[in-house]
Amino acid sequence: MLEKFELNIPEGSVNTKTSGRKILLILAVVFVLPFTIAATLHLLEIKPASRSYGELIAPPKSLTFPVLQDAKGNAFSASQWLKIWSIVTIDTKGCDDKCQVQLQTLKQLHTSLGKEAPRIQRVLLLPTEIKNETILALQKTYPDLIVLVGASAEMVKFTSAFKTNNTDTSVYLVDPLGNLMMRYSENQNPKGMQSDIKRLLKNSWAG
Repeated sequence: MLEKFELNIPEGSVNTKTSGRKILLILAVVFVLPFTIAATLHLLEIKPASRSYGELIAPPKSLTFPVLQDAKGNAFSASQWLKIWSIVTIDTKGCDDKCQVQLQTLKQLHTSLGKEAPRIQRVLLLPTEIKNETILALQKTYPDLIVLVGASAEMVKFTSAFKTNNTDTSVYLVDPLGNLMMRYSENQNPKGMQSDIKRLLKNSWAG
């Protein structure tokens, strides 16, 4: 006669494991889904007729943020890059006329975002020596622009992570988790950039 076989499972152990998996799945969706959606929109070319859009960096590049110095001599820490989107301009020539035009364009773009504007910060990286009067002029013209200056080893290494060069002013988009995710040329149509950013803000729960 076959004996009745019973599987003894500690009460609550299955539920605990199942709940743990569900929590991990939910966390993964919360953090990954917004950026997956944004990337998919670009990869599938779901966009208006205009082709003046930025280059998607796939997969996004995780950046390491050193403590840098702003134009007022204050420390700008890694935490100030997180929980907010960053439009980053890098210029190695001390912000000449071409750079000034780019900054003005980005200021107008930022303003055009309306109620979404607080989710974005504009950052200018100047990995070179620059005259004090130039810095003061930048702060006066663009009071909400974060200007990070200096030719320190940390600054040079940080800007090199963006793979910029010495021939133009480049613009990048960094997400609220500290990932470099889009790159724009200096001749980028601002309407194309605006469309990209609006789409990302709409589909992202971060920042």
